[in-house]
Amino acid sequence: MEQKNNKKHVLLVSVGGSAEPVIYSINSQKPAYVIYFTSRDSRKIVRHGVEPELNYRLVDHEIIETENGEDLQASVRVLLRRLPELLAKWDLDYSVLQGDYTGGTKTMSAALVLCLSRFGCPFSYIGGTARDKDNLGVVINGREQMLYRKNPWDVLAVNDLQEIRLLFNRCSYREVESLAKKTAVRVEESQPFFTGLQHVSAGLYKWDNFDYKRAGGLLQRGIGELRPFIQGHSSVELKVFLQQLVVCQQRLDTLLRDTLLFKPNPSKKEQQQLSANINVDGQTFIADLLANATRRGEIEYKYDDAVARLYSVIEKIAKIRLKTVYELDNSDLDLSKVPESLHSGLRDYSLNVFTGKIQIPLGRSYALLASLDDPLGNAYLESAAELEKVLGIRNMSLLAHGFAPVSSETYAKMLLIALQFAGIKRENLPSFPLLPAGIDLL
Repeated sequence: MEQKNNKKHVLLVSVGGSAEPVIYSINSQKPAYVIYFTSRDSRKIVRHGVEPELNYRLVDHEIIETENGEDLQASVRVLLRRLPELLAKWDLDYSVLQGDYTGGTKTMSAALVLCLSRFGCPFSYIGGTARDKDNLGVVINGREQMLYRKNPWDVLAVNDLQEIRLLFNRCSYREVESLAKKTAVRVEESQPFFTGLQHVSAGLYKWDNFDYKRAGGLLQRGIGELRPFIQGHSSVELKVFLQQLVVCQQRLDTLLRDTLLFKPNPSKKEQQQLSANINVDGQTFIADLLANATRRGEIEYKYDDAVARLYSVIEKIAKIRLKTVYELDNSDLDLSKVPESLHSGLRDYSLNVFTGKIQIPLGRSYALLASLDDPLGNAYLESAAELEKVLGIRNMSLLAHGFAPVSSETYAKMLLIALQFAGIKRENLPSFPLLPAGIDLL
């Protein structure tokens, strides 16, 4: 009785001088489609030795012939060229393809495995319970045994890990989160690593987008998942990576306290937190915002985004100084705390007619600091000409009031000014960890 095939299963099988292992493999697995990978010499085996012995009807089959069964490059080249063509012809893809590397020359078997490894395809191999030549030769007919092997590249997530590392180190955390989640479903032993990396990446993405509270929860979860796996691993580089993540989490705790300085109506609990932390001076926030700007400008090359953050840095520096030193809020200015000689100018030009609050922008905030004889305000006045020039370019950018793109030169100038105002050296900016190269998760 003719037996049914597996409707969408495609078997790529290498063919050598013996038909028996090919027949056994096909009849055992019953793929709907077969691609025979042959040499010039073994091609005739398909027609005269294999096809007459099949116990069911194939939907279709094709032959890929290598011009030289001993040439690895030629064999890989023909497979990479022809496989996509044949799968497209059948309206199928690599997800339904399996390789059997039992037959053919050693070079042909190697070529088949090399080509399919990158696509996560599984493999099969015809072993046996007995071989000739004192059990060192070929499998004796009738003693064949079908062996299934997962793709080692798939199990060890070699390709995924390489791609994840590149994306992670380019700050493409959303993409890493998605890829790590998919990989974690497929692997077993290294699943905690990819699950942890998924949540760490989600946390860093939230952090990069100023959602510090959610970032903290995700980072904590990811570190908790990574810790037992990495501590039990021999890699020193992974242990350093874990420690860097812990340092990031600690910095985020300080950063969250710093953001209370900008909250318009902090709760009693938050006010108590501010009072209890006398060292909350906003410097962690400023350093973090500068680091965020450098990631946009020097890793992603998004100069408009970077300059928008640098403008915010310069603006927040003045805001923090007014609040922490003079107890003045430039978004709701209390004139009773300002010298009377400055009242009229501030009231006439900075009153928000909708809210009734006196709100002063960047330039006037620094001018107020200068009027209070603050060193930061005086420094602003001294560099006003250069600063106004750079800010003018920023104001004409698409993310501000104009349509002109921001250049790398403008970004570099504004970064230098922001660093000077913050009193921070470029090399002292905090950074996110990088995934080390050559990670072996075995």
